[in-house]
Amino acid sequence: AADLAEYCERAAQPCPALGLSSAQRRWGSCAHDGTIRINWRLIMAPDPVRRSVVAHEVAHLVHFDHSPAFHHVLKTIFEGSIHEANRWLKAHGRSLYVPFG
Repeated sequence: AADLAEYCERAAQPCPALGLSSAQRRWGSCAHDGTIRINWRLIMAPDPVRRSVVAHEVAHLVHFDHSPAFHHVLKTIFEGSIHEANRWLKAHGRSLYVPFG
């Protein structure tokens, strides 16, 4: 919730309620109504990885697509490397499911 509030402030967006999900294929989602859900397993990921997912979903509050404008917002609000966070998720993300079957 603190990450969400921080990135919403950086993006000059109102902070929606945070929902947690158990999705098998998505780390986060942003609905057309602004609802943001984050996979609860990200609590076991490194902080920059979790934060990148939250920042990604907040950027969707500004641009509901993956356009260059969306990526510009994401780059502006996220302090780390999106590339490195995505690389970690691709390499290690499935391991976040192992402790719970």
